[in-house]
Amino acid sequence: MTHATPTVVWLSPSATAFSCLCEPCLEAARRSGAIFADALRDASVRGSVAAEASVAVVRCAAGHELVLRRVERPPGLAHPDERQLQLA
Repeated sequence: MTHATPTVVWLSPSATAFSCLCEPCLEAARRSGAIFADALRDASVRGSVAAEASVAVVRCAAGHELVLRRVERPPGLAHPDERQLQLA
């Protein structure tokens, strides 16, 4: 059995709560032709995280693993896209 790579959610240093979307759930909804609003609702993951935690693992309602990582700033993209907002 192959295990999918978990979704990584980047948290700011002061975050004590998070809200994100589970990428595998969104992909499953896309493949099944689900209504977009339903896909967003079903893929939504929210919760709290201890202020001192640098890494935490949570699961969506479907059981997919999401890794919460606390960093000053997420790493840059391997292939930057000029269409993306650039922060200096």
